[in-house]
Amino acid sequence: MEKVTANDVREMLQEHFRRRSDLGLWKAVAMAVLEPQNPFAPRARRKPKRWFVILFICSFAGFAAFIYFNFWN
Repeated sequence: MEKVTANDVREMLQEHFRRRSDLGLWKAVAMAVLEPQNPFAPRARRKPKRWFVILFICSFAGFAAFIYFNFWN
């Protein structure tokens, strides 16, 4: 029986994950933040979900207020 080294296992895992395009951190974040993909237009641009846009605007406004009142005023 042939011994399998750590590098062999690493290469096998990388190949497995390369073949599975539906896995990965980036895909998970995109699925959570963006609207579902249109099956009839897979190349169409996906819009962000409403909760993400509101959270981003509120966070940016809070950060801008913090910077303004602590450093510019």
